Amino acid sequence: MGQRGEVFSRRFQSSNDKRTYFLNLKENRSGDLYLTVVESKKHGETDFERRQIMVFQEDLVAFERSLGEVISFVRARQRGDGDERSGPKGSSLDK
Repeated sequence: MGQRGEVFSRRFQSSNDKRTYFLNLKENRSGDLYLTVVESKKHGETDFERRQIMVFQEDLVAFERSLGEVISFVRARQRGDGDERSGPKGSSLDK
């Protein structure tokens, strides 16, 4: 996949083509997995602004659950369901 330690990668463009996102699953020397989420935004002709977060293997399940809750909240809001301030029922957003 190109870079050392990269196990799996996905790239996608924003709907307005101003940003590119990369989801990279990597493995460190100890064999531990971690996810990097990278946003790349072009400035001018040749310059790029890049931001990255890392989510470590032990936090991936909680990250997935929380991301799912956020996505469910956005979908419910788009449909006009429920209270927009609290998020989906049982979510950590209403705590």
